[in-house]
Amino acid sequence: MTRSLIRQSIALSMAIAVLLAAAPASATKYAGEFLKIPVGPRAIGLGGAFTAIADDATAAYWNPAGMVYLPYHEIVFQHQEKFGSLLNHDYVSVVYPLGAPDAKRSALGLSLIRLATDDIPVTPRPGGLVAGRDFLDFGTDNDETTPGNGQGNGAWDPGERLLLGTDDLFLASASDMAMMVSYARQRGKHFSFGGNLKFVRQSIPDTLPGQHVTSFGAGLDVGALWMPTDAITLGATVHDLTTTYLAWSNGTRELIVPTLDTGAAFNFLPAQGHALTWGVDIAWGFEKRLLDSQLNAGAATWDFRTGLEYWYKNTFALRSGLAGKDVSFGAGVRYKHFGADYAAQLNRFFAADASDFPGDQELDATHLVALNLSW
Repeated sequence: MTRSLIRQSIALSMAIAVLLAAAPASATKYAGEFLKIPVGPRAIGLGGAFTAIADDATAAYWNPAGMVYLPYHEIVFQHQEKFGSLLNHDYVSVVYPLGAPDAKRSALGLSLIRLATDDIPVTPRPGGLVAGRDFLDFGTDNDETTPGNGQGNGAWDPGERLLLGTDDLFLASASDMAMMVSYARQRGKHFSFGGNLKFVRQSIPDTLPGQHVTSFGAGLDVGALWMPTDAITLGATVHDLTTTYLAWSNGTRELIVPTLDTGAAFNFLPAQGHALTWGVDIAWGFEKRLLDSQLNAGAATWDFRTGLEYWYKNTFALRSGLAGKDVSFGAGVRYKHFGADYAAQLNRFFAADASDFPGDQELDATHLVALNLSW
């Protein structure tokens, strides 16, 4: 690559960063937050430092440009339970490489994301709960034979057993879903680019049984990869480039602020049959999330992710990574056309005593498993 092209690439990156930093003032903080939950136990085992690696079927999420480097069709199924099964997060993605000369390869992808919480108690405000109809007024120990603890006071006290099944008191589910249609193309031997057309639908319970408030939206992600050498890869992905628009059925309108991920990957071959990859990412945010970011300046924030992956004969892998204040571990196996990956993430491991988040010790580890098939 010529010096001129390198200078152009740097200038383009700076221009994108400036553009993202100028996100519209009307954008809604935390809108579409489920889209920021990382996918793939392999990537999460690396601490999420996957922007420049992105060489499996999860590439559509991390960097769609990486899809062109899959030499075969691949599909991945993932399930994870976050915070002690409070949230169920499912992801499926398939990548379909298209035949072309090596320097002009392309690929198509389709991904589905679902985040759901089941059995949410929908209740009136505590003052609207009626003893005997909506709850058992037996006190916070829920024992009729032991007076005290609020027993018989006619008001609901936190901990008293709720009686579900009435019109005012019922269980409901909330879900967030997204579908991404992806395309990637290689330009020359060292550069590739790609994008996602993204459709979003969310559903949260209303105050009436069976009724939900829903949203629909659409947006665009773009990504690029550049390999100056066989051992080094640089990558960048802009999520929600178009400031993804969400329209809710109750008339509310939201805009998802764009984010930028930049990364580098370094490959080592210390001995025959052994391979080591080191990934480093910087996640750029523009929503003024000051409390839980590593660096910030004005509305801009930066978080660092890094991880190591070791492969033995392309059959067995071990991984470890850091993502901000989280630490993760993982492993993977491959046999012919089948593979499986596992990761465990210790949430806020390096901030357990932070005074701003006194409940950190209650966050359980996140466990992920994924199966993949290639053909």
